[in-house]
Amino acid sequence: QFLLGESDLGQNRAEASQRALAELNPCVVVETHTGELSEALLASFQVVVLTESPLEEQLRVGDFCHAQGICFIVADTKGLAGQLFCDFGEHFVIDDPAEGDPVCAAVQHISQGNPGVVTCMRTEDSHGHLFCDGDLVTFSGVQGMTELNSQEPVPVRVLDAFRLEISDTSPFSPYRCGGLVTQVQRPQECSHEPLCQALEEPKIQVASPEDLPRSRSLHAAFQALHAFCREQGRLPRPRAPADAERVLELARSLGAQQGPLDEDIVRAFASVSAGDLSPVAAVVGALAAQEVLK
Repeated sequence: QFLLGESDLGQNRAEASQRALAELNPCVVVETHTGELSEALLASFQVVVLTESPLEEQLRVGDFCHAQGICFIVADTKGLAGQLFCDFGEHFVIDDPAEGDPVCAAVQHISQGNPGVVTCMRTEDSHGHLFCDGDLVTFSGVQGMTELNSQEPVPVRVLDAFRLEISDTSPFSPYRCGGLVTQVQRPQECSHEPLCQALEEPKIQVASPEDLPRSRSLHAAFQALHAFCREQGRLPRPRAPADAERVLELARSLGAQQGPLDEDIVRAFASVSAGDLSPVAAVVGALAAQEVLK
């Protein structure tokens, strides 16, 4: 813990960290609260983040936040593993769904017809446009068929790597030259599940199919760890085979995973779950902070 020293041993972490944390940005007010996480307290926030929180508390706070439209995040690390859950409510608007610059292409020709066909410019290093069926586009700098420059966004249908089909251009002036066709990025609304529902029906997405058994097993291991703490009143002891086997038994019985369980992963997770590593906390904390900014 970067904000504490040996002189702070025995003190409440939040209170001992408050002054050093507040100095990082004098424009931000940092307050501490050491009492119960009551509904009255939670209702005053736009975002609530829980860490090192029992599953029962996560479910209670998560249900309240979802019902009140408060964004809810769970961020935690156990040894070498990390966990991050986000519930931004049932009507969360994503202003920039593509997370990047809009697709743009130079125009070579636009036909008069219903529908009109836009031919994009070919260059030596071009592999074609990057538009997809249904993309909304606008036109600018078109000479001749100038009606397109002031037209509202229109959907496209991809014909091939260099041609797009658009709306009726037959009443427009003949195309002469120039112009850009640019994708219009419109906000999207998405719905998030509350934690209780996400745990009942986990939907695990991974970068490659090979990672799926590991991710499923870690998901089950976190559930089993909460059950172990309820049962024993503590985390598994480091490198204690008996504790690791008990966590594995709980993972099997909970049925939290869909598919085979990687037992070695669960044992390894349980064996190091009592430890805290700064690099793991830094990565999960940074991801959680980015979600808060959203």
